[in-house]
Amino acid sequence: MKADSAPRQKVLPKARLQSQRLADQAYALLRAQILNGELPPGHALSVPKLSRLLGVSRSPVREAVLQLVADGLAQEEAHKGAVVAHFGLEDALQILEAREALELASVQLGVRRATTRDLEELQRILQAQAETVQNGDLEGYQATDLQFHKMLGSLSYNPVLERMVGLLKDQFHLALEPAARSLGQLERGFQEHQEVLKALEARSAPQAARALQKHFERIRESLESWLAARG
Repeated sequence: MKADSAPRQKVLPKARLQSQRLADQAYALLRAQILNGELPPGHALSVPKLSRLLGVSRSPVREAVLQLVADGLAQEEAHKGAVVAHFGLEDALQILEAREALELASVQLGVRRATTRDLEELQRILQAQAETVQNGDLEGYQATDLQFHKMLGSLSYNPVLERMVGLLKDQFHLALEPAARSLGQLERGFQEHQEVLKALEARSAPQAARALQKHFERIRESLESWLAARG
């Protein structure tokens, strides 16, 4: 036996790799249905039922549901098991506060690290968002809003920061859903997004920070007003 021989790399069984891919697909589908409202807050995520609906075994569905719980899009409830997470507006304000801190860090790093292609992609997203504003398409606006803020989270080129921003954005989207139609203000949100992009294109960290803070401040004030109106 050679003393310097390298240890053999462990090869995962093919069945395990296939199961993992199924779990990823199930997760992606369930996440999309949660965020677009097809699976509303409080909806039971029954593994046996979901496995039948998706036409796959229970194991990958169970993994997908556990990941949704880990990501804050589902929660475990006594006597019910996993259900789609339901947030109060107070929860949304707390999530927003954390999001603001993390997105500010990402954007300030992005001023230096964002590529020309990154900025072009942000511009493409805002062009699509302009159409949703013109058409009063709230659902389309929310989709482009998710894309825009997800892209902001990636500008740091820090995978840990990017994942945290993405998770909080998803949670906030779910928490905000009950108030979304009341808040509206698509035009203001679009204009604020444009200001953030202009600052990034100018490579100005202070300008980018001010623009993003203004955006979050407006959202926070809108949420607080909505809460007050509901008593």
